[in-house]
Amino acid sequence: MAAVLLVVAGWLSGFAWQLPLVFLLAYLGWHLANLWRLLRWLQVPGATVPGSYGIWSDIYERIAALEKENRRQSERYRGMIDEFRQLTDAFPDATLVIDRNGNINWFNRAATGLLGLRSPEDLGKPVTNLLRGPDFANWLAVEDRVRSPLEMPSPRSDNIWLSVSAFAFQDQQRLIVLRDNTEVHNVEQIRRDFVANISHELRTPLTVLQGYLELLREHRASDVGDAVDRMLTQTAQMQALLDDLLELSRLQSDEVQGEDEVVDVPAMLMQLKEQADELSRGKHDMEFDVAEDLFLSGIASDLESAFGNLLSNAIKYTPKGGKIEVTWCDAETGPLLAVRDSGVGIPSRDIPRLTERFYRVGTDRARLTGGTGLGLSIVKHVLNAHQANLVIESELGEGSCFSCAFPRDRRRERPVDDQQTAL
Repeated sequence: MAAVLLVVAGWLSGFAWQLPLVFLLAYLGWHLANLWRLLRWLQVPGATVPGSYGIWSDIYERIAALEKENRRQSERYRGMIDEFRQLTDAFPDATLVIDRNGNINWFNRAATGLLGLRSPEDLGKPVTNLLRGPDFANWLAVEDRVRSPLEMPSPRSDNIWLSVSAFAFQDQQRLIVLRDNTEVHNVEQIRRDFVANISHELRTPLTVLQGYLELLREHRASDVGDAVDRMLTQTAQMQALLDDLLELSRLQSDEVQGEDEVVDVPAMLMQLKEQADELSRGKHDMEFDVAEDLFLSGIASDLESAFGNLLSNAIKYTPKGGKIEVTWCDAETGPLLAVRDSGVGIPSRDIPRLTERFYRVGTDRARLTGGTGLGLSIVKHVLNAHQANLVIESELGEGSCFSCAFPRDRRRERPVDDQQTAL
């Protein structure tokens, strides 16, 4: 309507096109002036809202309202961040956030005390450069698969021990929590030293006592023969207990660690089969299904101890005439050893506690079999050291199956020299 009036006014005044053109240029100039004022206003935070009228007045008011809301949101978020920092700074545990490349994005105040980190100098640096040591770097590389904490000394002092855990975070970040575990570590070290020392101290007198009892049995008198047999049984039980205690102490020791090698598991299982035949004395039907070319990366002596414990347990808890099956195969998740028996089985309530030290399923059954209660603890420690899992399936009266599931990256082929020798 305004345009029609402008054209009529121009025609009546004799300036049919000049007047509309001048008005149009003035209108464009007004818009350009408002755009310039808008730009200058946006470049100066906190400046007074420019005054205008028409559509530009609405634009200024709308932008001012959005800016006010944005400031309110920013203040709320800043308050939440401050509360989060105060909360995390109150944690006694050192807490870090690392990105997908292992660089530090954030850490709390406790990380400064326990780890010696500095802000902002250490932000953006690789965490393995600040927490040096092959154990931490190796653990961080496989943590998402093993899901177990790491025990390591603090970079500030070898007398401070830390328990390190990791949790998945958004955008492939990880939250690293390091807890001062010095007191627990020292108590555990004292316990291990005590077990190792007392076991060594008891071994010598027990060996002497067993030797004299065997001598008495060879020259037994009718009135003491049964007593000597019972004492020999008890000394054999004590000897087995000491052997298991020493083995468990060795596995738990941080100082005694073997190097990984290519382990000929098929040959190892054949040797264990011979020992199992001697222990069974023909009372059980034993079947071994072994993949001949499936080897494993690990510590041979520890693996033999774990596999031997599983096999001896199957024999002890399987009645005469029962069946024991041993399978060594390449499963979907990696190498797998399964020991299945048709024995007495285990109540479901006891299965979660089977790997605890000295835990037994019923005292009567333990007394009959002569178990020490440490066999499955040894198995669990060996498997943990090989990043493997122990899976227990059992039904009371129907038998049990103990499976050792190893990660695929520990699978090895038969060495070339062995293949040529076999040919």
